[in-house]
Amino acid sequence: MQAAKEKVKDGVSAVKAKTKITRAKAEEKAEAATARSHAERELAHERGKAKVAAAKMELHQDKALHREEAIEHRIHKHAATGCLGGHGHARHNKHGVAAAPAPPPGAGAYYPPAAGAGHY
Repeated sequence: MQAAKEKVKDGVSAVKAKTKITRAKAEEKAEAATARSHAERELAHERGKAKVAAAKMELHQDKALHREEAIEHRIHKHAATGCLGGHGHARHNKHGVAAAPAPPPGAGAYYPPAAGAGHY
């Protein structure tokens, strides 16, 4: 479901960006048509390119925001269940018994006997 929401949001953002790009190009053409010199036409073209680049950058930022929202949703959804698998139940071994909890750090570590303990 979240992937579908993300896809729809991306589509809406793409349509908005396309509208801004089309508007920027139309404004560029109108400005170039009223320009009196070659330099003014060049300036109009540069402004148009800047507006198009800004619209594309905004689309990219919107898509990144949609990905971030989807990832946050997935993280919070799995964190609420209390386990890594996200299924809401304890992990069991093949006999149907819940697995033992992991030992604390350092438990079961091997410590060699002190020197001169007389083992050999």
